Amino acid sequence: MDAVASSSSALPSSESVLATPQSPPSRPLSRGVRVGLVLFAIGLVFIVINVIPFFFGTTDRPLWLNLACLAAPAGLVTAVVSAWRSGRAAARQAAHELAE
Repeated sequence: MDAVASSSSALPSSESVLATPQSPPSRPLSRGVRVGLVLFAIGLVFIVINVIPFFFGTTDRPLWLNLACLAAPAGLVTAVVSAWRSGRAAARQAAHELAE
């Protein structure tokens, strides 16, 4: 009995095994990222609206609908560039605070 009790106490507790490091607090999305995500979502809706009629044999779509589909790549580029700039600004601010 003592051998079993001593071997079970040598095992690490479940609390120490499952402990995860705390992540830094998340920052809210910048305005540019939000605008980009909205543009991307609108573009995806227009892409779906533009593609569905092809399944029913309709091939002539209006120009404005085809141009509205460009909101998806424009939104993606806007969101990525804005997130990149926001990250660079945060890194510069952190480096400046460490230098002081």
